[in-house]
Amino acid sequence: MRHGHTGFAYEGTGTGSPIRSLLDIDFYKFTMGQFIHDLYRDIGTTFELINRDADIPLAEIIGEKRLRDALDSARKLRVTDGELDSLRNMRTYGENLFSEPYLSFLKRLSLPPYELRREGDQYRLSFSGPWAAVSLWETVALAIVSELYYEALERCMTQKERNAAYALAEERLEQKLALLAASPDIRFADFGHRRRHGRAWHEWVVKRCAESLPDQFLGTSDTLLAIRYGVNPIGTNAHELPMVLATLAETDQEKRDAQYAVLEGWQRRYGKAFRIFLPDTFGTGQFLEGAPRTLAHEWDGFRQDSGDPMRAVGLYVSWLRSHGVDPKEKLVIFSDGLDIPDMRRLERACQGNIRCAFGWGTLLTNDFRGCGGDGRLYRPFSLVCKAVSANGRPVIKLSDNVGKATGPASEVKRYLDIFGRPRQDDLRVIV
Repeated sequence: MRHGHTGFAYEGTGTGSPIRSLLDIDFYKFTMGQFIHDLYRDIGTTFELINRDADIPLAEIIGEKRLRDALDSARKLRVTDGELDSLRNMRTYGENLFSEPYLSFLKRLSLPPYELRREGDQYRLSFSGPWAAVSLWETVALAIVSELYYEALERCMTQKERNAAYALAEERLEQKLALLAASPDIRFADFGHRRRHGRAWHEWVVKRCAESLPDQFLGTSDTLLAIRYGVNPIGTNAHELPMVLATLAETDQEKRDAQYAVLEGWQRRYGKAFRIFLPDTFGTGQFLEGAPRTLAHEWDGFRQDSGDPMRAVGLYVSWLRSHGVDPKEKLVIFSDGLDIPDMRRLERACQGNIRCAFGWGTLLTNDFRGCGGDGRLYRPFSLVCKAVSANGRPVIKLSDNVGKATGPASEVKRYLDIFGRPRQDDLRVIV
């Protein structure tokens, strides 16, 4: 049934898998995955689903059999020859991005086993195995759980209610795109794969962004949709790398150095490509205080993903100037829980100081707030899948926002002693 002036077709709830291709995954899982495969492929890691919103009872909403069936379906997927060719033909600075050894690894890949059990009204879902393979579960698992959650809620709605919810969400999307068209200096990419409302809705959103704002829409983090719609695949690296490598380090100094060693290795692997660093894993302030000057001169910018965004920009700008670098030559990519008002405010604040762009995530691909159903449940929420152990040791993240820190309390305290206590904003984590 079609509705609305742009024609999104509501498919209804079903029994199929939310993930039907191993390229339906955030692009940085491949760029980062190749780096891991080259240097750390056999490190034993465990990733675990973490629901940051205790008001969302995942195990009460999603049936365990439905979840197991979807996870099992994902484990049966293989990268096809056509998909491998798409990856093989991706180039950066005239060179093939992905090596044949890594493509051969992907051709043989099946996602490792998972462990699932219910604990109260939540699920304990984890994935263990060699790092290069387990890492690929992250955004796959998130997209599966997210879609199954909304699918289950929509089964409790009438057809009329479901149609009305999608009509309202579609209207909201069009309003947001119109507001962005009125702010032509804003450049943005879709970062909404991991907590999307559903596969079909995500594809529709990307299609509308590409059609409506071709000069402002930079691309999508979803590898499959980037290929399908001929837009740029967007992604570099994530907190996962410094988190795991700091865990593997033996001494306190080696742990502090790990966040920079990652970037040195990254630059050796990718050269001039993907030189955007992520400084907030253990606190942006301490990162910049100890960062080598080459990051100021040779890297293109940084991604801001937690805490007060303009405080982070201020630290970065001051640090650049201390190294004799003009901040106007650099780029900040904002990616922390953004929506239109945030992007407009931040773009104005950056004008004349530093270039900026936006990784727009959950509130692009899953803004059904107030669109129907039970408003307490039928809304976006903060769900992540993080590395929690490496070679049997706990993996820690401190962040610039206390609500995003992860790891056992005793180890978090130890890391605070090692890295110093970052200025952590206590901001509500919405998505």
